Amino acid sequence: MLRVNQVKNNLLDGASIAEELYTTPQDGENFFESLDKPEKEPTKLAPRNTFIRAGVLTTVRGSAYMEYGNTKVLAIVSPPKELIRASARRMNMGVLSCYVNFAAFATGELESVPERERHLSSMLTKAMEPVVCRTEFLNFQLDIRVLILDDDGCLLSTAINCCGVALVECGISTYDLITASSACIYRDHVFLNPSAKMEELLWKHRTGTGTGTGSDSSDNTSNKSVHEHGLIITASLDTFEQIAQCQQCGYLSPETYMKLLDYTLAMNKSLRQLVKEVLTARVKEQHELDLREKAESALEDKRLAEVIERLKMGGLDDFIHSNIKEDPYVKRQ
Repeated sequence: MLRVNQVKNNLLDGASIAEELYTTPQDGENFFESLDKPEKEPTKLAPRNTFIRAGVLTTVRGSAYMEYGNTKVLAIVSPPKELIRASARRMNMGVLSCYVNFAAFATGELESVPERERHLSSMLTKAMEPVVCRTEFLNFQLDIRVLILDDDGCLLSTAINCCGVALVECGISTYDLITASSACIYRDHVFLNPSAKMEELLWKHRTGTGTGTGSDSSDNTSNKSVHEHGLIITASLDTFEQIAQCQQCGYLSPETYMKLLDYTLAMNKSLRQLVKEVLTARVKEQHELDLREKAESALEDKRLAEVIERLKMGGLDDFIHSNIKEDPYVKRQ
């Protein structure tokens, strides 16, 4: 069995619960029993209901908005800027920095917000670094800012997907489209795209306040179902079949780990198709906008050419008098 030290779960710090859901082991037991439990082996590897929109802000060059179920994320990418002299270092690659912030109404745990923002920013930076062609802007820094508007689980994977779209919208060179998804296992039940409450239950289990262990030590299967639980978040580049980042927490056997990894990679492929459709629609929309602006510019050039021609033929005085109109509100004498 894979062993993880009992430390605070950084992966699940993004789960925002307004109040303490589970104060005793029985509370966690009751919550788990109230869930609509999926099949132990999922047959439909599909993401949540997803909405993605590129170019939602006109004041910045690259932006994207994503709704993954009830989780809502806004990502902004600024063009690369030169590093200041005090911190500039001769490097063969540019610097990528990600910043995650929660909206004031997005969480009810204000005390833990700064720590959660730091952890999510660090993990998001690690996930996006393999995607960006940092060799193209030496001694420059690229900033990606993420605003969490609502959190209902799968927060890190949603932020990764949204940032990937914003990078393409900004025109930053990338090696591939990046997609990410989450899956967890609890009591032999696999939860794809777990909710924030399910993530909170896993975190409580890890810290020892979850459900207890089985009383029959001779039943190895029962012990495995109780002890084996955890969460996995996978970000992948499907064109090259590479994994950009894989975060795991909990107690998982190698077989279970590989099974959850396959589930997340399958969902990533579905998300990739959606992202490609969104970006293709965005390119068509921008092309139509450019054609419209080009047509309007041609009409304006034609109008100016007619004005110049009239000036040449009739003279300046005739042109001025022909364009003078009486003010209907001025009283005639």
